[in-house]
Amino acid sequence: MTRCVRTVAVTQSDPFFTGRFFETFLPGAREGSVEIVEIVVLPNFNESRRALLRRLAGLYPPQDLIRLGARYVSANLDTLRGLPRSVEAVAAANGVPTRPLASINDSAYLATLPARDVDVLLSVAAPQIFRSEALAAAPLMLNVHNGRLPDYRGMMPTFWALLEGQDHIVVTLHEMADQLDAGPVLAEFEVPVAPGQSAFDVSRNAKAVAGREIAGLLSKVGTEQWPTARPIDIASGRYHGFPSRLDARRLRRAGRRML
Repeated sequence: MTRCVRTVAVTQSDPFFTGRFFETFLPGAREGSVEIVEIVVLPNFNESRRALLRRLAGLYPPQDLIRLGARYVSANLDTLRGLPRSVEAVAAANGVPTRPLASINDSAYLATLPARDVDVLLSVAAPQIFRSEALAAAPLMLNVHNGRLPDYRGMMPTFWALLEGQDHIVVTLHEMADQLDAGPVLAEFEVPVAPGQSAFDVSRNAKAVAGREIAGLLSKVGTEQWPTARPIDIASGRYHGFPSRLDARRLRRAGRRML
């Protein structure tokens, strides 16, 4: 392509993981031929803050929940001190606009994408299912998944890979399809796991690797270097839901900390 690859990213905001992705993705995009038109920010987990707190309380024991809260406060203080952590703050520091949106399936919003010559709609931990209209809104509909497909389809793939004792995780870039995490794979990036790393740290590191690698790959859209998509057999894999506190206890018994 003779012009920049115009990309809209769709995500949810947190100062730990999605913020970390954009810390490496946005500078990488700027160095290549990738123009980030905007970042669409959807409601976290597509649920209220109260519901999110209940979900986290069901995963972490009380002491870990307190530690997680302290990290959240620390991240917000970092932003106030000029060290951006949230998606919105990272985007502002890189001169990229953000747009809060209740649903990615908003027809009025989707109609703006072809009008703005958007080439790629990139899902980064987006908490909503993209319906048929959204899946047809741009020439390339891509998803960043922090797990090998089809083995770790679904939620929190890094957690499930660690629970199964993997010594590395795989960040996958794939085309989006009607079924979740079922579209053809374009690229995989291995991220080694150190013995002492917590699940939290592994996830953050994987997001940083994903941002850097995918920014570089998107610069190849429309060229001979763009990879050929490889179909996957979802019947040979498994769809994972959100882990329970019992699952987290099993991970700790296996010698891996959550935080």
